[in-house]
Amino acid sequence: MPNVSVYIPAYNAAEFLPRSIASLLTQAHLPDEILVIDDGSADATASIASRYPQVKLIRHERNSGLGAVRNTAFRSARNELVASIDADCVADPAWLANLLPHLDDPAVAAVGGRLVEGVQTSIADRWRAAHMPQNWGTSLVRNPKFLFGCNNLFRKSVVLEVGGYNENMRTNGEDTGICEQLRLHGWQYVYEPAALATHLRHDTVSSILETYWRWWKFGVHAYAGGVRLRSVIGHALFVHFRYTFLELLADDLRARRLGLLPMDFLALGYLPFRDLRLWLDSRSAAQEPRSASEA
Repeated sequence: MPNVSVYIPAYNAAEFLPRSIASLLTQAHLPDEILVIDDGSADATASIASRYPQVKLIRHERNSGLGAVRNTAFRSARNELVASIDADCVADPAWLANLLPHLDDPAVAAVGGRLVEGVQTSIADRWRAAHMPQNWGTSLVRNPKFLFGCNNLFRKSVVLEVGGYNENMRTNGEDTGICEQLRLHGWQYVYEPAALATHLRHDTVSSILETYWRWWKFGVHAYAGGVRLRSVIGHALFVHFRYTFLELLADDLRARRLGLLPMDFLALGYLPFRDLRLWLDSRSAAQEPRSASEA
């Protein structure tokens, strides 16, 4: 079996990082190299990573975002095969061993695993598990829409060939972007559900609604053409209500998840609110240079 580098993107990840690193040290196929990319953390992330002699710590002086972290990892990794697992995830012992065989196919550039939610304490956690799954189910899928960034394995040369990750994607959306580039360059990728990882994240109502909106904003490319008041109103009426809210509501009613209905209604209000805030922020940013010149 080939040598593999594994990296962990880490930003203020002290709570979860020890368990994430420990899961890599107990893999059936041990990584040849483990990198922790500390993206300007203000907590103990760097000192925790430094405790492990098997881990190489690479630090960004300031927070640069996920796209930049992933590019740093691929530039720094010493092996052609480069895997990633998020800092708030733990990998099943057979995770890497189940990913690797798919790259025996020279047409395949990447393979992603299945993430399951390990924490469902609050209503926000349960809503995340129901409506924000980071997997494509329990069956193998060749060329799904994209591979989730939380756990995967890529060929380093291919990532560099297609130009790396979009560094404008600071919190999410970089995973959909890299898969789009793979498709455009004729590469294939695979979803392997047997490569299992467990999510340790716990959410509040506000944190999960913010994350859900970011998925909408970056994943759907809702504002690719710029932010306009007309688009904010249109999305509120014809997307957030007609599709997002009604689909969430119908899904929870079908599954008898009645306890999640309050979150569905909160999402209906929160998504247009955040769209409106984005529009107001864009207006303020556009006016600042003009005000400065007039002064």
